[in-house]
Amino acid sequence: MISVQIDDSAVQQLQQRLAGLAPRVVAQVYEALQPLIYQSLSTAVPKYFAESASKGQSSDLLTSRSGNLMNSVLQSIETKIDGQSLTVSIGSELKYARIHEYGGFAGRAGPFKKKDGRRPYIRPRPYLRPAINDLQQALPDLLEQAIQQVQVSE
Repeated sequence: MISVQIDDSAVQQLQQRLAGLAPRVVAQVYEALQPLIYQSLSTAVPKYFAESASKGQSSDLLTSRSGNLMNSVLQSIETKIDGQSLTVSIGSELKYARIHEYGGFAGRAGPFKKKDGRRPYIRPRPYLRPAINDLQQALPDLLEQAIQQVQVSE
């Protein structure tokens, strides 16, 4: 599983905003925040996948052939509330998810049947880190939306 974390300063900023709220309200804010985070990530992830590319055409985006990788990432989005903490996870269990995010040599290592058997190098085309960065930028606004939803419902 690929792991990406939100910047500590962003977490501290969110914690400071929540510190002024009663614990009961914080729990309600977390409940309201869960679907907002899911929606934000569901919108962010597809931006880093190209629909298709012609053979030989290069793109900084990851070309989606079957949609399996993007779908596995979208299906993995999970938010959990544990007392006074909220955890967000996103990733993919597909074998080739990591190589597309970070780059590397594809295929299995030798020995190969052909003498000059080579493994192709796949350059990195990040899709998780940029989506998490997008979420990090959106979190303060999402938190305010969640707080407003809770305050309106009271």
